[in-house]
Amino acid sequence: MKKLLIILSFACCIMTTQAQNANLKKSVEDGIKTSIQQTENREWKEAFATCRALDGLIAVEEQKTKQASPELHYLVSKERLRMYMRLNNAEQSKLQIEKLEDYAEKAKQDEVSEDLLMTKAGYYQKFGMNDKSLQCYKELVQRRSSGKDEQGIDKCYQDMLAQAKQNKNTYLTHSLEKLYSNWQDSIKAVKAAQELKQLQDEYTLSQNMLRQKQNKIDGQQGGIILLCILVAALAGALLFFLGILFKNVRQIKKLKNSLVIANDNNELKSQFINNIGEQIIPSLNAIEKGHVQQHIKALKELMQHIKTYMALESTREERYEMKDMNISALCETIMNKAKENFKPEIAAVLNVPRVNVRTNAEALEYVLLYLLDNAASHTESGKISLEFKKRSAHTGQIIVTDTGTGIPEEKRANLFKPFAEIQDLTKGDGLGLPTCSLIAYKLNGTLRLDEEYKKGTRFILELHS
Repeated sequence: MKKLLIILSFACCIMTTQAQNANLKKSVEDGIKTSIQQTENREWKEAFATCRALDGLIAVEEQKTKQASPELHYLVSKERLRMYMRLNNAEQSKLQIEKLEDYAEKAKQDEVSEDLLMTKAGYYQKFGMNDKSLQCYKELVQRRSSGKDEQGIDKCYQDMLAQAKQNKNTYLTHSLEKLYSNWQDSIKAVKAAQELKQLQDEYTLSQNMLRQKQNKIDGQQGGIILLCILVAALAGALLFFLGILFKNVRQIKKLKNSLVIANDNNELKSQFINNIGEQIIPSLNAIEKGHVQQHIKALKELMQHIKTYMALESTREERYEMKDMNISALCETIMNKAKENFKPEIAAVLNVPRVNVRTNAEALEYVLLYLLDNAASHTESGKISLEFKKRSAHTGQIIVTDTGTGIPEEKRANLFKPFAEIQDLTKGDGLGLPTCSLIAYKLNGTLRLDEEYKKGTRFILELHS
């Protein structure tokens, strides 16, 4: 019975202490509201006096209970910081930040620690230290994201964006929007990886069907074996793509421009992978009929083009090594190589002044040779020209023009998008222009179609130094 009375007495003490702490916290919060009202009325002395009174109230209670209340001192110091920031007093504001850090460390409460990060972010915004403010937001996201679902993390970003916009901080708003966009893209990447796993399961099923078809083919064992090897290589390429996808997610800071393109192409990639069998089947059927070499060559080229494109995409933000060179001499060499594929009725026109351009010769040659060869394959007569125009002190354009058939209106929208078209591999795989566009980006430039040109086709490669 005596033990029971002791336990009940101890429990009552605890409940009494908790009630006192709750009352004290309510008093402090009411006092801070009073201080805020006083500052709104520009009664600064009264507001600071209110804060001193609150510190005294907390100290008296600490002496009574023999328990420290750093979380309450934190609230009062935070109010002082707010007032000093409104007065544009950077020195006193810094002192209050240091006090807040000390109180937060002593409180050892997650809520206080997170509030400190948000408060410091606001302080850094106020006094123009945007990089430090952004770092506080990043740390806050990491803390809040731990153990939370996708919706919880999304809300963290929304809250921080709202505060940055409320403070009318354009730089911080832009930076947070970039972080938010990158996080959303990482979520999409994970989902894409899951979809790719499903595609690989489907691929395994299709591979079994290929083995059944192999048993029905007579006299073409050598070709069929080679095709199976190529199909296995294709599976390796798909796995390679998955690795590249995760690597891009880990390097999310470097995806400023490539994220937009990657988001646009995700559905196209999925469509391409889903329909890869449709591209292989015509070649397989052709091999059954005895047309082996042409289609095996097409399959090999497809594999090489996929590997080339993926390698370029995974290193999108790694620019080529550049150096100054005579653009006239380089273009003359490239045109001489390309002329070997021109029909006799086609005239080669070179109009490139003797000026130095900062670029990468090997990468530039790859793009221009492709454009010239493509022009030659679609031009029966007339001319193909290669010219250079200086647009500004740091910008130049290399222009490839032909008098060929031109590009149909309905194909222009997807001209530079990879994996956008499924067709007979012997007629091309549609990766040439997307690959050239990636190379142009790594050359610090852009590749585009001149849609206003109506007498054939004109591509413009714009380079920036």
